[in-house]
Parts: sequence; C-alpha cells; structure tokens
Amino acid sequence: MNRQGIWDFWAKFYDRLWLQRVSLQPTRALVCQKIAEYAKQTGGEEKERKFHILDMGCGTGQLYGDLVQTLGKERLQYLGIDPSGAMLEKALEKFPQAAFFQSDVMEVLPDKDLFDLIVCSHSFPYYSDGEAALKRLATLLKPGGQLLLTQACTDSLYDAIILKLTGFTTSKALYRSSQEMKELGSTLFRELQTFRISEKVMVPSLWLFQWVKG
Repeated sequence: MNRQGIWDFWAKFYDRLWLQRVSLQPTRALVCQKIAEYAKQTGGEEKERKFHILDMGCGTGQLYGDLVQTLGKERLQYLGIDPSGAMLEKALEKFPQAAFFQSDVMEVLPDKDLFDLIVCSHSFPYYSDGEAALKRLATLLKPGGQLLLTQACTDSLYDAIILKLTGFTTSKALYRSSQEMKELGSTLFRELQTFRISEKVMVPSLWLFQWVKG
C-alpha cells in the first residue's frame, strides 16, 4: 500500500484513535495557545484583523475546529492541505465551510497573499525531502510570520523503539532528534521557542518548534 493509501485507510478511524488523547489533542492545545498569543501580539484588539493560516498535513481538519474556538470564525482565513483524499472527505463532512485542498507540500506554490502562520503538525517526518519541504514552507510565510512545527523526536532509545513500532502502522518516516530539528530550522528561521509537549507511557518525545521568518 502506498503512502496515500495508508492514510486513506486510517481516515475513518482517525478521530477515534487513542493517540488523539495522549498525543494529538495535547499538541493542538499548545499550538492554539501559541496562535492566541501571536494574535494578541499582532493585532488582537482589531476585530477586523484576519489571520491567514496554513494547516499543512491537516488530516481530518481537527485543528480548524480548535482554531474557530480560539480566534473566532470571522477572524480566521484558513487553508488545510493534505495528500489524503479520504482525510479531506472527513474534514469537509465536519467543516463544509472551510477551505481544504488535496496536495503535497512540494506542490503548494507561493501566492501574493502569504501566510501569517503555518502549522505543520506531526506530518514533517513523512516528507521525503525534509530540507526541501522546510524551504518551501519558508517561501509561503510572510516576513515575520511563524512556523509552528510539531513532531515526535528520537531523543532516546525508548523513543527509537516506540517510533519503530509506529512505523508498522504508518508510512515511511524519518524522526530526527530535537537537536537535529533545531539545527535544520536554524538555516531558514529564527528560533522563537521550543517546547517539550508531553511525557507519557508509550508515547515518544513530542516537541513544538516555534520559528519566525526573517
């Protein structure tokens, strides 16, 4: 089964997976907290201020629902992109008013209307060329825009074992260490903050890298 086929298969179960509680939900909560802080710092008092957000690897659109609660629908200019058509079908069932598009990170072209924020949540390890993907994401951000990248990292033998087991149910992935991710990001972004998201049994090290363009 190819990469897209694997994620198409998981689409019907995705919102009910046990990983939602121990990994994906805590990740989205921290991402939304950081986006709320960004909004407050960059025009939070202006009710007409819209925030242009790209959700790269959006899956079933869960982050969109959380962002509506965080910013309000009227302030959210959202685009969700995912290579899995089945994931996007689920997203549109839940949020027909949102913009979702089937594509790959390397196929997204820069537009004159660049993004204030890009969220790349747990999808980066699956990109075949991480360096090229990161460069592409940088071209999609406005100067001063932020990339919020979350993923599991191989920081210990325990992480390596858990992520090896994870690989039997997902597509091929490269899980760098948190230090390797920092070094990779430093070539294109200014590091703002780095967060260890959670420490739970049967869950590898989860990190959020908050990077600024320019």
